[in-house]
Amino acid sequence: MASTAPTAPAKKKSTTVRAPWYVRSGFTAAEHLAPGRAAKLLCELWFRLPAGPEKRLRGEAPAGSHVFELECLGSKLWGYDWGDGPLVYVVHGWGGSTGDFRFLAANLVASGFRVVAFDAPSHGNAGPGPWGDRHANGLHLVEAMNAVVEKFGTPHAVVGHSMGCLSAVHGLLQSGVELDRVRLAMLAPFVGGVEGFRDTIGAIVPFGPRTFERLVPLGEAKAGVKLDDFSLRGVAVDAPAVIVHDQGDRPNPFRHGKALAEAWPNAELMATTGLGHRKILVNPAVSARVTAFVKGS
Repeated sequence: MASTAPTAPAKKKSTTVRAPWYVRSGFTAAEHLAPGRAAKLLCELWFRLPAGPEKRLRGEAPAGSHVFELECLGSKLWGYDWGDGPLVYVVHGWGGSTGDFRFLAANLVASGFRVVAFDAPSHGNAGPGPWGDRHANGLHLVEAMNAVVEKFGTPHAVVGHSMGCLSAVHGLLQSGVELDRVRLAMLAPFVGGVEGFRDTIGAIVPFGPRTFERLVPLGEAKAGVKLDDFSLRGVAVDAPAVIVHDQGDRPNPFRHGKALAEAWPNAELMATTGLGHRKILVNPAVSARVTAFVKGS
């Protein structure tokens, strides 16, 4: 089942940053001249977070919330526990933070839910992860989810954004949580797998097939996981789900969210226009739909 949100002005674009023109031109030329070298450089950029500690996205603990820290991968997660009622985890994506959910979290708490938000290693207010302040991988986000589930238990619902959708589902599964017990709100989901990584990296830096075929094994060796094992495709999800995806999302193309909604038997798709990848987090119509979904309506 699909629904459509009110549109935002068409001029609003995703805030995902593309590489400068000279970098894009260099990778285009390297496809023909030096695809191996291009793949090595792209592998380094792949795991580099979009901002260092001094400029990374951050959130603040809302008034009345309880701030916590948890040990994870030799570092400390940072988060807050806010409100009373059924437990809802909000899970940021790559380069994101608890601040991404400041409006959604407030709506959920006002609607009678308890929200636990957290920053993964090397993100937001958390400490540096195993690869330092500027580098991480998706498995670090999964481990953060595992640590939070171990501390707070099985949630009533999860609201994830981008890679947070993927890390939340894999973290729940690794923690032994039965997915059909959890309501899943997936905002601009990053589906992972070879196709997901290809599309997301390609939205920042253009590359061709010769470069990408060399990049995949390099990335898999560095992260320690096969790309197609780190994916939402092929994961059996019978849970009630709402997938909110903008038709102009550049890093995570809309077709990925649409395919998930078609593959998951109890999922509905809310399509938006004009919000891009990040404005979807602060859109009132999206917030209202997610809150109603978490309530079960």
